[in-house]
Amino acid sequence: MFPRVPPYWRGPATGPDPACRTAGASLLPSAAWSQLRDSLKLSDRELQIVQGIFEDQKQESIAFSLGISPHSVNTYIQRIYNKLRISSRPQLIVRVMSEYLSSGACRKAPEIFEVACGELPGEGTE
Repeated sequence: MFPRVPPYWRGPATGPDPACRTAGASLLPSAAWSQLRDSLKLSDRELQIVQGIFEDQKQESIAFSLGISPHSVNTYIQRIYNKLRISSRPQLIVRVMSEYLSSGACRKAPEIFEVACGELPGEGTE
């Protein structure tokens, strides 16, 4: 009999229909992620974990893609929650997006403005 393979070694988990998944981390340009890392005082690894959460990945999938154990991912998530004074994934998404929107970075990246920020004030109403 073959030894049992840990679930995080089996590869990333895909949801019921990948076409239904949101844009996730690709919603924000890489420059914005770098700026968010600095403004939220996250390490590079913590930022990678946050991006995995934005992609709606489970801890096992994040662990597999980063080559670390799910326990390490859980530890990073708890550190992120403590740093940002939050307690859940939805709160993390809201905190990151509100930081992004308040930084003015979305106004510097018009190609994603409609997706992340909505319509510019005064535009389309002439």
